[in-house]
Amino acid sequence: MAQYQGWTSGPNTRGSFDILWTCLTTMALCVWTAVHPNIPVVSRFGPTLLERLGLMMLAMIFPEFVMTAAWDQRRRAQRLLQEVNPSPARHEDEILREAADASLLPPDTSHRWSLLQALFAVMGGYALETQYTSQVTKQPRTIRRLVTPEGVAILATTGTLPSVSERDLEERSKADVFAKVIVVCQILWFALQVLGRLGQRLPVTLLETHTTIHVGCAIVVYAIWLHKPYNLSQSVMVTGPDSQRIGAFFNFHDISYAVYRRQCERYETHRIEYWKRRIIHASRGVTRFESPPEPPTRKPLVQLLAEHRSSPADRMTAVDEDEDLLYALAPEASEGLEMLQRHGCRVADTTDPNDPFLRQTSANFTIRTVWGGWSTDVGHEPSWSKGIHVGFNVLYGGCHLAAWSSAFPSPVERWLWRASALFLISVPVWGALRILWWTAVRSRHRAVYPIRNGDLDVIAAPMFFTIFVVYTVARWYFLIEALMSLRRLPLQAYDTVNWTSILPHVG
Repeated sequence: MAQYQGWTSGPNTRGSFDILWTCLTTMALCVWTAVHPNIPVVSRFGPTLLERLGLMMLAMIFPEFVMTAAWDQRRRAQRLLQEVNPSPARHEDEILREAADASLLPPDTSHRWSLLQALFAVMGGYALETQYTSQVTKQPRTIRRLVTPEGVAILATTGTLPSVSERDLEERSKADVFAKVIVVCQILWFALQVLGRLGQRLPVTLLETHTTIHVGCAIVVYAIWLHKPYNLSQSVMVTGPDSQRIGAFFNFHDISYAVYRRQCERYETHRIEYWKRRIIHASRGVTRFESPPEPPTRKPLVQLLAEHRSSPADRMTAVDEDEDLLYALAPEASEGLEMLQRHGCRVADTTDPNDPFLRQTSANFTIRTVWGGWSTDVGHEPSWSKGIHVGFNVLYGGCHLAAWSSAFPSPVERWLWRASALFLISVPVWGALRILWWTAVRSRHRAVYPIRNGDLDVIAAPMFFTIFVVYTVARWYFLIEALMSLRRLPLQAYDTVNWTSILPHVG
C-alpha cells in the first residue's frame, strides 16, 4: 500500500482534502438548487444575492427551518387553490344569479389554477402600488407591497387579478436544468461511494455522514417545492381602475391592526407595572388606589374608517407615520370596502386580523410565524406547522445518531455529538412546554395567576432562551465537529472503495 499522510492521497487512497472537497461541494450544490427563494419587494442584485446566500447558510445549519417553510408554503398554496378555483359542486345558475344580484359580469370559471400558479401567488407573485398624500407633509407618496395569499383570494374574487398562465411562469422561471443535472450526478456518485464503503466495512467519516443527512434534507425540500417557480425576481403588478381603492383598503386594514397590536403591548406593560405598584403600596397600608388601566378595544373596521375619514385634516399636526397613513388612506379605503362588499366579499366582518393582505418583505424566513415571539400573543397555539417542524427536528437528530459508534478524535467529542443528537430528539418536550406556557398565559384560571401576571417571566424567559441557545449550539456543533474530525481519522478512512470486489467486471 502506498504511504500517505492525512491530506495527501495515493493510487488507492484518498486524502482529507478529497473528503472535504467532495462533501462541501455536494452539500453546497444540493442546497443551492433546492432552495427556491420568494420574490423580493424590490429586486436589487446585492441584497438579493446576500439573502440567497443567507438562505443557503440557513439550510446548511438549520435545514428543518427551510423544510418547515417549504411545507407551510405548499399547504398555503393548496388552500389558495380551493379558494380561487370555482367549486364544481356549485351550479352555474347559482353563480349567474349572484352576479346578477351584484350587477356584475359573471365570473370566468373556465380557467382553473394549477399548483404552479398558486405557489407563484404565495411566493409574492403579485404586487400592489398605492398612491396617497401625506396629511402632515402634503407630499405625494407611494406604498409598494406584495400581496399575501389572503389578498390574492380577494383579488381573484373581484376579477382584478392579472392572468398569468403556466406557460408564462415556465418562461419566467430561471431554473438551470444543466446545474440540476450536475447535482443529480453528484448526489448519485456520492451515494454510491457511501454505500460502497458500508458494503466493504470501511469507515464513513463524520463529514460524510453529516453530508448524507443534508443531501437527504435537500431532496425533501426540492420534492416539496417541485412545482414552485425558481429564482424569480419580479412580481406582476396589479393594475386597473379598482386597484388603487383595493390597495388603500388592504393597507388600511393591515396598518390599523398593527397600531392595535402596539396598543396591546403598551397595555400589557402598564398593567403589570400597575399591579406590582399596587401590591407594594398595599403592603405599606395604602387603601385607596387609582383605577387599573383599561385594555384597548379592537374597533370594527367600518368604525375606524368612519373616524379617520371624518377627522379634519388641519388638526393633523403631531401623529406618527402609521396614523398619518390611516388618515390619508381612509377615503379611498372606504370606497374599496364598498366595492368589495358589492362583489360579495365580507372582509369587514369575517377577516382574521392576524392574516394581513399585504407584506413588505420576501418572507423567506417564517419560523417566527410558526412559534410566535415572546412579546406577542400570536402564534403560540398548536398547529400543523409546529408539528412538522418538530418532526423534522426529531428526524434530523435521529439520523445523526447513526454515528453513535463512529470514530471520533476524542471521547469528549463523541459524547458531545451524542448529546447534541439526543437534545434534538427531545425537541417535542421543549415545544410542548412552550405551548403549555402560553396557554397558561392566556388562561383566566386563578391557579395560573402568577403566569398571567408576569411574575414568573423571570424564570421562563431565561429558560426558553437557554433552550434556544443550546439548540443553536447543537446544530453548529454537528458541522464544526464534522470538519474538525478530519484532523484525526482512522487509517482505513483513507482507503477508497475497491469496486472490482463489488463489480468484478469494473476495473
